[in-house]
Amino acid sequence: MRGGYLHRKGFLIADTLTFIRGLLAIYLGYILWQGRDALNTFMTIIFMAWLSDCLDGYFARKSYRLGHLAELDGWVDWAIYIITLTYGTRLGHYSWTFLAVFVGVNILAFWMSKSIYVNQAFHFLYILLGFRTVWLESIFWRKFFILWLVGVIFFKRQRLLVQSREFLSGWNYLLHGKSARADRG
Repeated sequence: MRGGYLHRKGFLIADTLTFIRGLLAIYLGYILWQGRDALNTFMTIIFMAWLSDCLDGYFARKSYRLGHLAELDGWVDWAIYIITLTYGTRLGHYSWTFLAVFVGVNILAFWMSKSIYVNQAFHFLYILLGFRTVWLESIFWRKFFILWLVGVIFFKRQRLLVQSREFLSGWNYLLHGKSARADRG
């Protein structure tokens, strides 16, 4: 019987984490303009947001149902990715033109395709660009990032396979107008 606490209340925990991540995104949008003076604060909050993202998905899957904020989860993630890329741009790792074009192409591709998988494809690229900023900015955060990555791979290895397929499906849809799932019949 699936009557445990996580089954009954996991979606509420997921909603709470999504809400908190939304508040973190607002604060990140504020402190990104402080530049390198806010690096440690910015990075701490980013990793808190990433942890809450990992956990909200876990709790939602354990409850076998979506919470009230489930539809906002991807949008909150997207906002954090854009803020992170903007922070990297503010620090001089990307040009403002690159930021505008990259986000513009993401919006255009999503609008034209109406496919969440296309957005998933871009999410992965935002993560890579954000990690590049971490790598260039701080030896401490670089080491923390490596430990984080090892932990995510270990604890989310099964989910990472699903997310990898979603990433590839998104690019397949974007480039060919069809998803990998449709190709399988």
